Amino acid sequence: MTGTGPNNSSNFNPRPFGRGSPRANYLLAGIGFGWICALEIVLSAYRGGLLTHGWEKQAGIMVGVHFTPFIWCGYLLVLLGVLGIATHCVFLLRWRFRLLALWIWSVIAWCYFDWLNFRFMRNAATGLHAWEYQGLPHSAADRVIGYFIAFAAIAPALLLTAELLRCAGLRRLRSAGLRIAPGIQITAFVLGICFFAGPFILHDPVANLMIWCSLIFMLDPVNFWMGRPSLIGDWRAGRWGRTLALMLGGLTCGLLWEFWNYWAIARWTYHLPFLAGWNRFHYFAMPLPGLIGYLGFGPQVWVMWQFSLLAFGPLVEGEASKAPVDGELRQDMCL
Repeated sequence: MTGTGPNNSSNFNPRPFGRGSPRANYLLAGIGFGWICALEIVLSAYRGGLLTHGWEKQAGIMVGVHFTPFIWCGYLLVLLGVLGIATHCVFLLRWRFRLLALWIWSVIAWCYFDWLNFRFMRNAATGLHAWEYQGLPHSAADRVIGYFIAFAAIAPALLLTAELLRCAGLRRLRSAGLRIAPGIQITAFVLGICFFAGPFILHDPVANLMIWCSLIFMLDPVNFWMGRPSLIGDWRAGRWGRTLALMLGGLTCGLLWEFWNYWAIARWTYHLPFLAGWNRFHYFAMPLPGLIGYLGFGPQVWVMWQFSLLAFGPLVEGEASKAPVDGELRQDMCL
């Protein structure tokens, strides 16, 4: 006999995990935005010569030296809050293990790019690498902590920005799919291997042209063959929103990175002699053509992340079950 009363357990509909109070999202976004504003005010005051004595000067120096890790933590809080508002859940709780894994994975991923730069991309004439760091803290402990936080923020910032753009309407971009034959997939894979080998062969900053797209060509076919979310799979199904969101997410973060980096004390600079006359035209420290690389960097980070989930995917949300959210995650989401 099946009861219909309000206390019957068969009618119990538990609250979906991660729903929480919407006030938590506004709080996250508010804290992040306030933190960014406070950092901007302190750094501007220091750069403007208003903080010249005692603890005020020391506070300005501390903010300037640690500006990159500080400011990107604020940006991530804003993203998490706004995404929570857009998706009607506490985004930070709903994807907490996935975000933690992405945070740690981001450090490893950027160490790979730094390793390529400082080990293989040094100009023989000038002795300079494609990018160099300046004004770093004297303390080794400070440098390590700063590196960890700054590097950890890279992939979450890219993918969460792309996810916000997707939620804003890009997910609706669909059309007839492309026929990407196995031969084209294999060709892309081989081309990716050639680009991947570029830094190891050329030993010059010109390899910078290859490192921001090599792993897209090399790993995306592997993701497709292994049944992971992939750009090839999206394009074959006529789903263009995720690709465009990842490209614009990369460019958005690139514009913010270069803007915030320019005023910081601990910062990076570029040395790209292969751009010749284009080095006269800059967006802050970045030669203008270099911004094109950010359009590829967003998709590349996502492709690398999806490939990594082949190994530890079952440890994070959305990978180990067949719940409806997994289908959305695989077909649409940028996380």
